[in-house]
Amino acid sequence: MSLLRAPELPVADPGAPPTTSWGLFTWLATRRKALAAAVLVSAVFSLGLVPVMPIFLTGAVDDGIRGRDWGALAAWSGALTLAGSVAAVSIVLHHRLTVWWRHDAQYRVLQLATRKTARLGSRFRRQTTTGAVVSVGVTDVVSIGRAIESLAPTVGCVTGIVAVAVLLFDMSAVLGLTVFIGVIAVAAVTGPMLRRLQARYGSYRRDIGVATERAADIVAGLRVLRGVGGEDRFNAAYRRDSQRLKRSGFGLAAPGAWIDAVSEGAPAILLGAVVWMSARLVATDDITVGQMVAAFGYTAALLMPVRWLMGTAMTIIQGQVACGKVCELLALPERESPRDPLRGPEIGADLYDPESGLTLSPGLTAVATADTEAAAGVFDRLAGLELSEAVFGGVPIARMSSDELRRRILPGDHDAYLFAGTLNAVIGGTDARAAITAAAAADVVDALPEGLATEMDNQARTLSGGQRQRLRLARALAADVEVLLLCEPTSAVDSHTEARITERLAAFREDRTTAIVSASPLWLGRADRVAFVQEGKVIATGTHTELTASRPDYRALVNRELS
Repeated sequence: MSLLRAPELPVADPGAPPTTSWGLFTWLATRRKALAAAVLVSAVFSLGLVPVMPIFLTGAVDDGIRGRDWGALAAWSGALTLAGSVAAVSIVLHHRLTVWWRHDAQYRVLQLATRKTARLGSRFRRQTTTGAVVSVGVTDVVSIGRAIESLAPTVGCVTGIVAVAVLLFDMSAVLGLTVFIGVIAVAAVTGPMLRRLQARYGSYRRDIGVATERAADIVAGLRVLRGVGGEDRFNAAYRRDSQRLKRSGFGLAAPGAWIDAVSEGAPAILLGAVVWMSARLVATDDITVGQMVAAFGYTAALLMPVRWLMGTAMTIIQGQVACGKVCELLALPERESPRDPLRGPEIGADLYDPESGLTLSPGLTAVATADTEAAAGVFDRLAGLELSEAVFGGVPIARMSSDELRRRILPGDHDAYLFAGTLNAVIGGTDARAAITAAAAADVVDALPEGLATEMDNQARTLSGGQRQRLRLARALAADVEVLLLCEPTSAVDSHTEARITERLAAFREDRTTAIVSASPLWLGRADRVAFVQEGKVIATGTHTELTASRPDYRALVNRELS
């Protein structure tokens, strides 16, 4: 990457970060080492050069004004102008490089979080919450970017403080010791405040996650909540969460205010002490008037670095807490890819789950059960989302690569997330229109102002539940995978629409393996075979007619569905 050109984002591979908060923070800051080095070097010239500029005043006053040497005055003034120009150019370059550095860290966090949620698959909802992930993408990404950005002024300010201390020591040991002791005292006073701020910010960040999760639940289920009269109850819970968040925010005010007070007051006290001491040293002829002016300038120039150091310390603490939340997400267990994956079977092979006894062959298989959660668990094992002894044409699912499994086997949830974008992009596939027709969703598309080109918001909330469910089914069909596993794909549509879907889906998926979890007689009657499942085990197989005639418990399940 050229240092004069913005980095290409997002990156092809965000990498494998450490799992500790400070480890992740350091890792993010050092992904682009040349860029990080350029940022820190430019910080030294843009921020570290400003406090030492009064050195030019010493020569201007002593050699030029007191010595009445206009050439010397012009030379020192020119040197001051040149140093100021270098600092100005460095500030512009530093700002540009810092923005690129910050954006690189933020994009990597987003890519890491997105990759993790994709790898978790169906485990996502069982191991974390929507609010936790939303908070990472909205709150933590910003905090981490600002913290990375704060490293540069920290280096620049520390460089300026050290340079000023050295110059004052060279001028007078008393003045140098005064500045050195003053800086140490400020650090000693603010240390406990920063630790207190870190603890309170951790609580504040947890409360943000709780409130965000509550808000996400309300938005996602608003239609249902209104239907069952639960909107007021959830709103009251959100008010309690938001009030707790407000109190946590107020809890940050006390340590933050003390840190601000120290950052403003300590340099002013230090400035007064240096002026008083340098005046006495001038009176005893230990330093010159020019050196006194420079001492005042050095100390006055320290006001900005000290304030910035306090501010960046708070920002870095927030970034460290945010990195801890990201690490919690990245540490969630996921399916591990085998080191030496086996190649999958030829197309048309059977899927078999020994735990349940379910076998899926090419054609339409209906899984009839009263426990859809248990059936969904069977599908998770067959798709490789859960560790199991399931086999695909004799090849253990656990020994196949995740990429091949995702390419050949698709578990489609009836409430899967619908992303924002044009409807054509949301459906995807090579022939979105054919998939939409098979899912009996053509009327949904035709009712939209621009058809497939219509821009949809997240979850397509302007549509009804049945319309969204048909679009999810269309998206699953458009993927055109070898094995499609669907759980209750028509639970939110009327019987007439369901009848059209059963006929069209069977024709659309002809000769490929399709499994449907449903107790609807429409699906059971259309299926090539039916697997009757109780307590997670297949207890009978056959056609719908055969099971109806031979199994009273099967008839009871179907009759309950009809009623």
